[in-house]
Amino acid sequence: MQTTEINGFLIDNFNQYNLETGKKQGICPLCSHTRKPKNQKAKCASYDWERGLGTCHNCNTSFQLHTYQRKGASEKEYVRPVDKVEDYNITGDPEQKVVKWFKTRGISAQTLIDLQVGEGPEYMPQTGKTENTIKFNYFMGDQLINVKYRDGRKNFKLYKGAEKVFYNINSIVGYEYCIITEGEMDVLALHEAGIPNAISVPNGATLNSNNLDYLDNCIDYFEDKEKVILAVDSDEAGQALQAELVRRLGAEVCYLASFDDCKDANEYLIKYGKEKLSERITQARPVPLENVTTFKDIEDEVTDFVRNGFKKGYQVGLENFDNIFSTYTGQFITVTGIPSSGKSDFVDQMVVGYNRNYGWKTAFASPENAPTYLHAHKLMRKTWEGMPTSEDIHGDKWNNVSSHVNDNYFFIDMERYTLESVLRKGAELVKR
Repeated sequence: MQTTEINGFLIDNFNQYNLETGKKQGICPLCSHTRKPKNQKAKCASYDWERGLGTCHNCNTSFQLHTYQRKGASEKEYVRPVDKVEDYNITGDPEQKVVKWFKTRGISAQTLIDLQVGEGPEYMPQTGKTENTIKFNYFMGDQLINVKYRDGRKNFKLYKGAEKVFYNINSIVGYEYCIITEGEMDVLALHEAGIPNAISVPNGATLNSNNLDYLDNCIDYFEDKEKVILAVDSDEAGQALQAELVRRLGAEVCYLASFDDCKDANEYLIKYGKEKLSERITQARPVPLENVTTFKDIEDEVTDFVRNGFKKGYQVGLENFDNIFSTYTGQFITVTGIPSSGKSDFVDQMVVGYNRNYGWKTAFASPENAPTYLHAHKLMRKTWEGMPTSEDIHGDKWNNVSSHVNDNYFFIDMERYTLESVLRKGAELVKR
């Protein structure tokens, strides 16, 4: 009897490579056809049909036996790309200019075919004209969800209005672990090194925003992961992304990969090769234990302090206040004052400032601000930077501000508040 689902993922195609169903050993769909004729029928791969994974002992690569339907539906309506993937897919012709370019980056034509990378014309706003672009296709199940375009000048854009999800998200189904990178080229590099279960954030890392809406849209894919290896860039923005992913996914499952003198996985592949890149991933170290610090854990911060002194923390955007106060994540801040002096109102202003400057979302457990709609109105006024009137209702600005408040501020509303129940609800919101 065939399995119909694995870890909650409904199977779409039970045998995507047309292998001998039920057999525990057989040919490898990835390398057998490339071997010498006398070895092409050799049983070099093991099949685990219950887990949906195969492992080749010749090319040392794992592969998915099944394809899966998307898990979890989006609550929002998004635009779907109209691109016909088959019209733009790279064929692997070694004389193709784009294939030659990828070869200089250590990426083979087979990897481009495996991940359905495309090429074709697209209007790029950065140049103001149609350019020939590389097309990174984002799938969930068998649906094309988004497309990222890259032109020859290294300009990027995502398909306008499309849902943001991880690149190559289908690849992690069935695996107990996965690797998160900061770019599609790094996913291709890891695939080239025999690590297929790698995904990428869709829009890189930025210092001033930790809005991981793509993680919200894919959170179900991480429910069964015992290990998540973070292989992001070594620059400041990449490290900020790493810290936020650790916070959202949980330090207990996160491991950190580093690339020594290279910025990312693709650069490491070019410089040191497939085998060494694979070793960097297997050598990923656990996130340091909470409340236990070694000098190695903080050596970068010590070096930065010696060079630059104290670094300014996060600021709310009020000049006089920012001159005397800034904060860091992980702090517990107490605001005190005499009754009715505006403490809660000022905290709301701080929250709106952090949201405006860094994209931070906030959950409130604030029974003193009941009823909740009055608290929401306060935040709306601060975001509006004025007082909305009845004439503004359902106008463009009203719709934009109300949508922003809905997406960025959350109100914990309980009949009976306890510290444990509030923290538990906060933990749920962090994961979402």
